[in-house]
Amino acid sequence: MKKNVLLLVTSLFIFHSVLFAQPYSQTIRGRVIDKATQQPLPGANVVVLNTKPVKGATTNSDGWFKLDSVLLGRVSLDISFLGYQHITFHNLFLISGKETVLNVEMEEMVQRVEEVVVQYDRQKSLPANEMAVISARSFTIEETEKYAGSRGDVARMASGYAGVSFANDSRNDIVIRGNSPSGLLWRLDDIDLPNPNHFAENGTTGGPVSMLNNNVLRNSDFITSAFPAEYGNALSGVFDLKLRNGNNEQYEHLFQIGFNGLELGSEGPLSKKHRSSYLLNYRFSVMDFVSLLGINFGTTGVPHYQDLSFKFNFPVKKGVVTFFGIGGISSVAMLDSKIDDEAMYTNEGQDLYNGSTMGSAGLSWLRYLSSKTYAKVILSGFYQNGGTKIDTLDAEKNKTRYYDHSISEYRLTFSAFTGTKFNAGLSSKAGLIIDQMGYDMHTTQYDQDSLRMIRRIEENKNLGDGGYLFRAFFELNYKLTDKWLFTPGIHALYYTLTGKPSIEPRMGISWRYGENRSINLGYGTHAKTHSLGTYFLGTYLPDGRFVETNTGIGYTKSQQIVLGHDWNITQNMRLKTELYYQYLYNVPVEQRPTYFSLLNTGAGWGVGAEDSLVNKGTGRNYGLEITLEKFLSKGYYYLVTASLFDSKYKGSDGIERNTAFNGNYVFNALAGKEFPIRKKSTLTLDLKVTWAGGIRYIPIDVDSSLSIQATVLDISDPYENKYPDYFKADIKFGYKLNGKRLTHEFLFFIENITNHKNALMQYYKKSKDEITTINQLGFYPMMQYRITF
Repeated sequence: MKKNVLLLVTSLFIFHSVLFAQPYSQTIRGRVIDKATQQPLPGANVVVLNTKPVKGATTNSDGWFKLDSVLLGRVSLDISFLGYQHITFHNLFLISGKETVLNVEMEEMVQRVEEVVVQYDRQKSLPANEMAVISARSFTIEETEKYAGSRGDVARMASGYAGVSFANDSRNDIVIRGNSPSGLLWRLDDIDLPNPNHFAENGTTGGPVSMLNNNVLRNSDFITSAFPAEYGNALSGVFDLKLRNGNNEQYEHLFQIGFNGLELGSEGPLSKKHRSSYLLNYRFSVMDFVSLLGINFGTTGVPHYQDLSFKFNFPVKKGVVTFFGIGGISSVAMLDSKIDDEAMYTNEGQDLYNGSTMGSAGLSWLRYLSSKTYAKVILSGFYQNGGTKIDTLDAEKNKTRYYDHSISEYRLTFSAFTGTKFNAGLSSKAGLIIDQMGYDMHTTQYDQDSLRMIRRIEENKNLGDGGYLFRAFFELNYKLTDKWLFTPGIHALYYTLTGKPSIEPRMGISWRYGENRSINLGYGTHAKTHSLGTYFLGTYLPDGRFVETNTGIGYTKSQQIVLGHDWNITQNMRLKTELYYQYLYNVPVEQRPTYFSLLNTGAGWGVGAEDSLVNKGTGRNYGLEITLEKFLSKGYYYLVTASLFDSKYKGSDGIERNTAFNGNYVFNALAGKEFPIRKKSTLTLDLKVTWAGGIRYIPIDVDSSLSIQATVLDISDPYENKYPDYFKADIKFGYKLNGKRLTHEFLFFIENITNHKNALMQYYKKSKDEITTINQLGFYPMMQYRITF
């Protein structure tokens, strides 16, 4: 018997050892193109570093390369082409469940001297957009999950960067250098997006859960100031996101369940001969899934949402045609009539229903006009709707509809771009964007005198009636030498409602004065239109006429200048410092003397516009940012950022005040470590700590609130008070296990592991007759599981 047991144990040990000794491998494929012309580079050399014997490949006539049987785990690639700057991709993570497909863009060298060898890591050092020389960085999709607290959300990931902070934990609105979150531009594959978040309000840029699924994105750019001329109608920053193409050689699938929902993904070839492919990803909330199983949460306020991302890619003769888009729907009901008021956050004596819908899609055609020039034409459109319904409750909790609000915005857009490389040192890009806009807003409210719902706002603007927005730009990338880069440009904007153009010069200069150091300078004039809800907001006159009083307001404008220094201390470490100053003017404020300014949009829910606005407000932001970053190497990374800033504004009363977003300082420390286990599995540990100035707020007038039994604000001293400093520590554990053709990934993470009480807001609580403080996210554990095959 003992011999049989010993034989069985020995057999199992040998089987386990043999199984895990098998050297699982994966394929690395990709395409190498010229960055300026987007044309393929045949004959480029691709080598896997640190392999014996050397493993490499050469790109074919279409720029494609393929490396088979590369061992799993972290690998690095070196890509070279005669007359072009070398590129090294460090620490690509190969898993068995999915091929690694790269899109490689190479830059031609200006000075082709034998002793000059320029080598850099494309993913680490520079943004993908060669026109952005300062306040810009690229980020990998791995980073959207690697950083603790990011939840796979690019906006939450960016909160770890210098100059960026959150408005609050419950949403992903980001404050960049003291600017309103509404100044952010979301762009996906060269089309502008409305708010790409669930539970979004028109005119805002954030929400609790993002629709942008990181599983379908590729490396993208994040820009925080003085951005290049191709970006317009934005003030604070740009997310320039790119959808990846589906695998055009084999089918791959994904299943995932976690905080962001239950997710199904699929990609593969439509025609292997023509290299066409599809990419699909569908997700719906975990709460919906659990509800389908018949489980009752015992509370209301359960979020319901679902979204879809897709891309179809069709290479054609001398070009590519793509059809892509994202969309989602969401809803939540917070019902005081169903539960005890202590069980959730909602206004007492009210049932609130909120929902939103968004869809955006584009059809693009990229055409190579010659070996030096390409053109791209896009027809796109979007629809966005948000609404709120409120019922009041009597003592017996009988309902009476009190408020019903719905706002929709829709847009049809034509875009055309062209790029030309004149020589190794000079290239250009130009474009034209025309938006045709429409808008609907319907608001009814219960009237105590007539005891019925009456119309407050009834606005219907068909496509075009909401105005036309014309944008055009031209920019140059001029390399005087391989050490000097000059990127001048100009952006022009014209909105038919405003009736006036905005001409915006832009400029960037970079001087690499050593092998690993550079000084960078950026300047730009920027202008932004306002939400259609602001333009068409009006008021009823005593004779019953509805008058739109904001249709003539002009753009909010900003002059921005940034000076920066980059020092690549080692191949995997850099120190970056930036000083910036921004002057904002033509800001809409009220005609009568008040503290109100649209620069504070985003401090509360919705746009918060007023009627009869005029462009007489101003603002200013200035600050210092320091970033020390060690990129992933030898199994670990860290990122430490410090942001010191001041953000002020003047309303129509002429008094300079703190903006709602003037936290004055933000400090972040992120770190992570990988623990490989026999090449087939990996343990990971990631940490993030944030310390920032507390949220500024308008205090409550206690006596008035007690008197009328409702929250009344004391507007005599707005935004001069701050809640205590914000502190949050997050931790994440991960485990990846590779099978022969599939990969399992497990994540367990805890946000606010110390359960620190970070104040969000205060309000008057009628049932307790006192001022109550609402805190942000407390101790919050989450899990995620993913399988790719």
